[in-house]
Amino acid sequence: MGCVGTVRSALLAVKGVTRAKVTLEPGEAIVTYNPAEATIEDLIKAVNSADGGPFSYTATVKKPAAKRRP
Repeated sequence: MGCVGTVRSALLAVKGVTRAKVTLEPGEAIVTYNPAEATIEDLIKAVNSADGGPFSYTATVKKPAAKRRP
């Protein structure tokens, strides 16, 4: 499994995560999750502990984008 698939699988394994879109460039993941079931710390731990073989992953959190108004 490639880098994207490894990180995506790690995120989807977290209880409460319903969707994970991972991109290699710029190295980001957009995750949809239920905050009553998962925390940001759970997501970071999942990424940081993903088994990437010779690769290691490090997660950080970006401020969510502002919601667009119709």
